[in-house]
Amino acid sequence: MSRHGRREGVGAFLTVARLVMGNPVARLILSIGSKEFKCVYKDKGEVNAPAIYHTLSMLAGESVECPISVRFLGIFINLLANLGVSAMGGRKEDVVEAVKDPALRRGISLVFRGLAEYGVTVPQRLPAPFLIVWNFTNMCNLRCKHCYQRADKPLPDELSLAEKLELVEQLDRAGVAAIALSGGEPTIHPDFLTVVKAIASRGIYAAVATNGWRLADPDFFKKAVDAGLRYIEVSVDSADPKKHDKFRGVEGSWERAIKALENAVKYNLSHAMAATITKYNIDEVEEIIDLAQSIGVKRLVFFNFIPVGRGVEISDLDLSPEEREEFM
Repeated sequence: MSRHGRREGVGAFLTVARLVMGNPVARLILSIGSKEFKCVYKDKGEVNAPAIYHTLSMLAGESVECPISVRFLGIFINLLANLGVSAMGGRKEDVVEAVKDPALRRGISLVFRGLAEYGVTVPQRLPAPFLIVWNFTNMCNLRCKHCYQRADKPLPDELSLAEKLELVEQLDRAGVAAIALSGGEPTIHPDFLTVVKAIASRGIYAAVATNGWRLADPDFFKKAVDAGLRYIEVSVDSADPKKHDKFRGVEGSWERAIKALENAVKYNLSHAMAATITKYNIDEVEEIIDLAQSIGVKRLVFFNFIPVGRGVEISDLDLSPEEREEFM
């Protein structure tokens, strides 16, 4: 089953849900979806979650014992998947395949809960953030010239491991679908793998923004994937190793970043190369694109430079309006 097929199926599924919200009876039925119920799963025991999550679990083929009101909602959701998705040009099989992914299931649940609680809005209002970007630590092993927070050593008020795990629990209860760890450099923190595992074990999508240094090590990369890491975004600010290392403040950082991306390609982990565009590298955008293609990178992200933190010291490297327009 292709990702494209799953996206089309989910898109049709959510479109149908938005359309039926104009019907008072359908909205009344869907209102059950945002209420929490305890259901018993064959593989993980009792789970307390919104009814819509349980019904999507049933749609995915999981063995779940739920109260009658949740089962009734499940019949309605199955009807939407059978008839509505087909009418919108999608396939039920794509929807079923999508909701087998716990993170996608959480995301779809959020949208349904938003429809149930707030009706159809533009943009769609949700009961919880879809994605949380967590400033995991100020600790960093590089000295990047453009760092927005002057990352260096851990701050004295950073969360303990117990507090981090409690935060994950709170975000889980809120229904957050994805958590992206940022920093600093999250992968060098001793709590990184433990927290990734805690995130993933709850069916939340775990991602990290990284300089790639630790993930260049195949053994550490495998440990991160085994813990449940599903996406990495690796910073590469030049196609020239020496220029990148100079900008990042540590020799060998380009080689490690590229190796991390090569590991992601090799082991089929979802990934992106990320470059912050300044006067320092605006003349090599095509070379950066060529580099990404040569590695086999599936996604390339260009960020705007914001001269704050350590970046204040190189504010003269910010693009002019004319340069920014030319880049775009």
